[in-house]
Amino acid sequence: PEETAAVLHAIISAATTIVETHGGNIQAVQGDSILAVWRGGTEPSESTVSQHATNALNAAVDLLAASRSILPDPDPRQLQSLALGIGLESGPATVGSFGLARRRTHLVMGRAVTIAIRLEEMTAELAHPILIGENLATYLGPQQLESQGVFLLDGIVSPCHIYAYPLKRCV
Repeated sequence: PEETAAVLHAIISAATTIVETHGGNIQAVQGDSILAVWRGGTEPSESTVSQHATNALNAAVDLLAASRSILPDPDPRQLQSLALGIGLESGPATVGSFGLARRRTHLVMGRAVTIAIRLEEMTAELAHPILIGENLATYLGPQQLESQGVFLLDGIVSPCHIYAYPLKRCV
């Protein structure tokens, strides 16, 4: 338990520093998951969204590199090694504080958030540490990404085209 807490502290600290360096904010930490956002305002320009997409991808690549020195491999307790999985998507989201004053929580929710969470969950299955949704891919230029196909994700009604950041660029 102490080793696990130390690893989680190290990865969350690294994630916070890296995300903030790239202009994002850590929105939530739940268990071993971290939700980061890059806000573009109520009606962001095309160039603002494009810059946020690039910043998010750069943060993901830097976090993946940092995680390799933080996460134990192999795990000293003979457990499966920990691996970082990152899901990225772009789109409108609802941001705000919800709940009673004594139990208020700050949340971000929307289709893009749901897709990013589902992509993170698929990283092990598709054997790619960084998966990207079709909206964010349009701002990055699909030529630098590898298509993984079209998938129907839990909680999303229409199929989504998923891309991976090439593994050779993650080394």
